[in-house]
Amino acid sequence: MPQLRIHFTDADIARTRLKLEIDPMWEVISSVQVLQHSQGGLAIAPWRRRVRERMGRDNHLRAAVETLMTVAPHAAYFPDFLTPALDLSEFGEGVEAVLSTPPHRLREEVGRLEPASGPAATWLAELARGKSPALRHLREALRVYIESALAPDLPMIEDGLRRECAGGIERYLRAGPEGLLRWLGPPTTWEHPVLTVDYPLDRDLHLDGRGLVLTPSYFCLLHPVALADPSLRPVLVFPMRDEFRLLAGDHGSGHLGALLGATRAEILRSVVDGSTTTRLARLTGVAAATVSHHTAVLRNSGLITTERHENFATHLITPLGLRLLTAGSVDRA
Repeated sequence: MPQLRIHFTDADIARTRLKLEIDPMWEVISSVQVLQHSQGGLAIAPWRRRVRERMGRDNHLRAAVETLMTVAPHAAYFPDFLTPALDLSEFGEGVEAVLSTPPHRLREEVGRLEPASGPAATWLAELARGKSPALRHLREALRVYIESALAPDLPMIEDGLRRECAGGIERYLRAGPEGLLRWLGPPTTWEHPVLTVDYPLDRDLHLDGRGLVLTPSYFCLLHPVALADPSLRPVLVFPMRDEFRLLAGDHGSGHLGALLGATRAEILRSVVDGSTTTRLARLTGVAAATVSHHTAVLRNSGLITTERHENFATHLITPLGLRLLTAGSVDRA
């Protein structure tokens, strides 16, 4: 299988970090690509179904999606300027950064696309030349798409990302940057000094002291993604775990909270990727002794296990506990 090999120096390892906020344009472009295939299973199907139903009722949204699919095809390549390598956290900032792309980059990056003939090809040619009408058309497509397809589900998306990042933060605190690289798991492999990623094509990326920004994404599904241009600030966007997509937006208000109680339900959600008693106390806002009582009940019910190492106890969800969580999430979808 083709692979992306990311080469680190010691300086790169020290500068590797986890992005803790939503990256707005990566979610926009990744979600547009999700609409172009049927993969992702139960974790993504409810969102895809909702957007396709809205497209059937809203001609403006359908036109926006068609425009964005033209410039961001589900393929081995799409233009880097659509996902600016900047520390942005707002959709409006992301759109403005996209529209501020220098003309030489538009010409080079859009020129690599190979659309079919017709209006789409004509529009892309105008976009590559930086023509104002083409840029305004892209701005409007992004605005409509964000407002109609992403904004209604933004709390769910952000909740899933928070859950994903919690595990990465814990791993970084325990094992540093290299622990964070190992935490990524399949389809990545960390063997100092190279991070190997299953990828659509073979390539090598040398960080050369710039470090790497690890960016979890709700809509990145099939494999991690890097920018095509190696001269840009290195970013690796990686799929969040399916269980966090399934659990996103569930805060114990449904059947799970009624069954277990709000605190135990929150504890169960928080141990999907492993959690200590101290961290659970911080997350739930109750005393560590109270957390220990709740984890004992969950453990005796077969919903979690507890691994002990020296002075630390790490609680982990069991397959039974995960089935209980995901069943409730799928029912609501």
